[in-house]
Amino acid sequence: MNVFDRADGHDILGDLTTLEQADRVIHLAGVLGTSELFDAPDEAIEINIKGTVRVLEWCRRNKAGYVGVTLPDVFPSVYTITKTCADRFAQSWRYNFGLPVSIVRAFNVFGSGQKYGPGHPRKFLPAFSVAAWRNEPIEIWGDGTQTMDVVSADDLGRMLVDATGHGDGVVFDAGCGVDISVNDFAQFVIEVTGSTAGVVHLPMRMGEIPSRICATGQGWERLSWRPKLDWDEVADAIRSYKGR
Repeated sequence: MNVFDRADGHDILGDLTTLEQADRVIHLAGVLGTSELFDAPDEAIEINIKGTVRVLEWCRRNKAGYVGVTLPDVFPSVYTITKTCADRFAQSWRYNFGLPVSIVRAFNVFGSGQKYGPGHPRKFLPAFSVAAWRNEPIEIWGDGTQTMDVVSADDLGRMLVDATGHGDGVVFDAGCGVDISVNDFAQFVIEVTGSTAGVVHLPMRMGEIPSRICATGQGWERLSWRPKLDWDEVADAIRSYKGR
């Protein structure tokens, strides 16, 4: 398996020859952000859309299958717009060129290795965990009744790999089918960390609206397993941010 990663000096807008010999490409590259990307829409378009088209074209020319990652289409954000546009390009290349395409729809992914701090998009588990371990109030945008579907990075990775065995445009839900309110998740973080600082509610960010997000199980009938929410695994991830 070849890894084509920006950390190693690769760029999907540059030379793609390092992908040579690949018969499947799992395309994860993209610029992330919710409110942040309203200040950089051109960059998001260039990387998330143009970059995807370049990868699709490479796959078409080299007879390689394509697996893309997307997200639930619920937020009016630049990121959502560019990712759903990229999905449409992928399905177009499947319809018009016969390119094998599968899509994985990632819900609220967590893991111990998620980046945190300046220069990185704010992710719910690192942000909540770091604040709680510092005994600072957990910042919640909105009233916290909006819901998430929390799924481990391990389950997402397994689904992306399984998706390479398909190519008929199927979309797989990488979620557990369990909706959890943001308030309830914050309370779990408080219980794990022992924080006494509670939470503070802030206005919703630009690009977000109150939503109930939950996987419906799309594509699961093709798998021999399904993602499971393991609260012990969530707690371990929360503990990994102690001292940050």
